[in-house]
Amino acid sequence: MELAQAREALRYLRAVQALRASAGSGEGFVASVIGRSPLPSQQTILINRGREHGLQDDVIVVDASGVVGRIIEAHRATSLAMLLTDPNSRVAGVVERSGESGLLVGQGTGLCQFIYLDADADIVEGDRVVTAGLGRVFPKRGLWLGTVINVSRDRQAGSATAVVRPDAKLGRVQEVLCLVPSS
Repeated sequence: MELAQAREALRYLRAVQALRASAGSGEGFVASVIGRSPLPSQQTILINRGREHGLQDDVIVVDASGVVGRIIEAHRATSLAMLLTDPNSRVAGVVERSGESGLLVGQGTGLCQFIYLDADADIVEGDRVVTAGLGRVFPKRGLWLGTVINVSRDRQAGSATAVVRPDAKLGRVQEVLCLVPSS
């Protein structure tokens, strides 16, 4: 099982590298996590890279398992990154298998909610949610966000929501790759 997981992580990192190349992204910086917010309502990490390293606000932060979050405050030598699970985190996502799209919202609990789905949306437990590329921060399809662990459908309201567990192990992340766009 560990070999299969290692191969999957390697495949993902190669996809991230190809994505950077095709999107004209500049460099990627490896950074170490040097701090974490102790508040459950604020899901952030502090990394040891900042503006002097070429980082800026909205740079995407990933690890070998998936998207960790994005930089919200780039300082001279450090940066504060908001995790996917932060209640203020919003990422347009798409179900990799079916193409259903929605919005991934942090819940502050280690999980996210995938919202704005139709009641008959083709989404099931085990589906992987990836970036949809809407907006200006996250690239089109490909970066892993998380895996669906529960789907709730409200036929009367005509909507569905899904609980998503981030693929990145956010509570244990120690090193990240910061995907810096080219100038």
